[in-house]
This record gives sequence, structure tokens and C-alpha cells, in this order.
Amino acid sequence: MKTKKQKIFLLLSIGVFIISLTQKSFCTNSNVCRYFSGFLSLIFGWLGVFILHIPTFPWLANPLLLVSWILFRKKPKVSFILSIVAFILMLSFLLVDEIITNEAGTKSKVVSYELGYWLWLLSSFIMLIGNSINWKKNRHKP
Repeated sequence: MKTKKQKIFLLLSIGVFIISLTQKSFCTNSNVCRYFSGFLSLIFGWLGVFILHIPTFPWLANPLLLVSWILFRKKPKVSFILSIVAFILMLSFLLVDEIITNEAGTKSKVVSYELGYWLWLLSSFIMLIGNSINWKKNRHKP
């Protein structure tokens, strides 16, 4: 893949990710959607990983996507694998029924996925497509 095309996929993925941070990511039955933006999900989502709260494991897609961006040109195979895992982790959030919604550990039922979630997922999908094109092109080179 030419450098210009690589740049387009990379910048588009990063841009969509940044836009996702400005949007609501999900809503719960306790009206969490009024204030729970993608940015707050990014900032606080990692906390659940350390308390082994299973629905927060999709948050791990964020560092994987970041590393995929960094390695996109220099290590296309690694970047491709990381983008697959990031996409699957992001997609797995659709399987989440309940999520912790406050510092007291109160759980609420997830009732909808908002624009921020879909843009977040799209950012990894764009990276996955860019990586698959890049990997296919580089795979046939001697």
C-alpha cells in the first residue's frame, strides 16, 4: 500500500476515535447516558479491568488500537493482529447486560448503545480494513 493510502486509513481511524470521545457511548436504565461520554468511558473504563469486572474488558481495545496505530507502517503483521483483537473486544461490548455506573459499584442495565460506541467501533474497523489491505500487499512481496 502506498504511504498516502496508509496515512488516510491511519488518520481516519484516529479521527473517528477522537470524535467518538465527544459523544455519548451507552445508556442504562438509570439514565447514565445523560453524562457518560466516550471520553469518560476512556478515562474510567480501565478501573473495571483491575477489579475484574468482565464487562469492562472491551476497554482493553483502546491500548491495543493505539499500539496498532503506532506499528501500522513498521510492523504490518503485528498491527493487523492487534486491530483484529481490538475490533473483537470492542464488538464484545454488545454482549454486556450490566455495567457499574458509579463509585459505589452500583450496576445498571445497558439499554442502548449510542453514537460514541458506534464511532469507537468504526475507528477499529477502519484500522482493520487498512491493516488487511496493507498486509495483503506486503504479503506478496519477496
